[in-house]
Amino acid sequence: MSERVRVLVYGGVGSEACDFYRRALYVSRLADLGVDLVSWTPPLVHPPAYAGRWFDAIRDGVAQLDLSEVAQAQVVLFSRWSNTHAACTVCGAACASPDGLADHARSTGHDTLRMDPLLRLLLPSLLSDPKRRCALMYDLDDDLFHQPEWVGHGAGLAREMDLVELVVRAADLVTVSTPVLHKVLQPFTPRTHVIRNAVESSWYSVAADGAHPAGEPRILFYGADVRQRDYALCKDAVDDTVRAHPAARRLWLGSDSPAVRGLVDQAHPSVAAGPAFAAALSNLHPHIGLAPLQPSEFASAKSELHWLEYSLVGAVTVASRFATGGPYDLIQDGQDGLLAMGADEWQRALARLAASPALRTDIAGRARERILAGYQAAARAVEWAAAYRWAAAHPAIGPRL
Repeated sequence: MSERVRVLVYGGVGSEACDFYRRALYVSRLADLGVDLVSWTPPLVHPPAYAGRWFDAIRDGVAQLDLSEVAQAQVVLFSRWSNTHAACTVCGAACASPDGLADHARSTGHDTLRMDPLLRLLLPSLLSDPKRRCALMYDLDDDLFHQPEWVGHGAGLAREMDLVELVVRAADLVTVSTPVLHKVLQPFTPRTHVIRNAVESSWYSVAADGAHPAGEPRILFYGADVRQRDYALCKDAVDDTVRAHPAARRLWLGSDSPAVRGLVDQAHPSVAAGPAFAAALSNLHPHIGLAPLQPSEFASAKSELHWLEYSLVGAVTVASRFATGGPYDLIQDGQDGLLAMGADEWQRALARLAASPALRTDIAGRARERILAGYQAAARAVEWAAAYRWAAAHPAIGPRL
């Protein structure tokens, strides 16, 4: 094996869903391939007079970052976006410090992103260093350039887009999760590579044959509370299906808020990404998995992850079809999933599946075979290792400050 590649992952490898499927899922496999992902936050250095007042040192311009560990790495990796302001990413309220932001979150209940006070020091330091010998990578799995307000952190993201664009333009390699995102970033950089999401199939299980009566389809949607706007696309079709099949059940995984409980028969709270989520999804034994998305530039750049996970637990995916292309275009309609656009198509798709256990079995089986053949984490780890090694071999080819 060639020389090991050490990758410093700014802010940590992460356990949030996006970080998990883009990084944490591959840590051990990449180590076997000679690539080490290391969680990294550079230490802050400031004058003794600022002891205990590190944020004041940053504000007064007397703080510096200890970047000595960068010299031992071949790649520094950034991802998505950070809140670098002492301000609420939900309502935009300005606070005096990170502690003030935390107090604001507690008093209002706002699910604000915490403040990252280091990134605006770190990026310019790395990008302007003429002696830098490591590569900079950036990974993105959402279209931040077209993120709508309803996602919930629009006030914060708008303040950070200068940094997002800076790192996209300056990175030696940008990795993205879909071809649509690749196209979105083309005006900013030619150094973009698509690495699709993958799954660890051993974490998921399919219900034994006969675990649910033939006339009792379990119809599942998973997502956060905010995704009610997407569920609205198929709600009437789901409700009509349950009226036609009174023993059918509507399930939601990812929120048990009062609003969600009013939409379905069973609502289950969110579960951390990884084996725990795979087990929770498997234990619900769905026959039909819903993947509706309100059409938008933002939604079209989403990944096919719902299809992957539904298929591994034996459910048939019914997903949104976009007129201009979207995340589920790779589904072969009627073969390994069903696509729907508009109320009539959602009605027909769910009615067909609810009425025919045999059709559900056939479509789910073909989808599972395809995913086991092409979306395994082991194979995708090889792609990631190649990307990290390519970046390590092409350091500082992006523009400098």
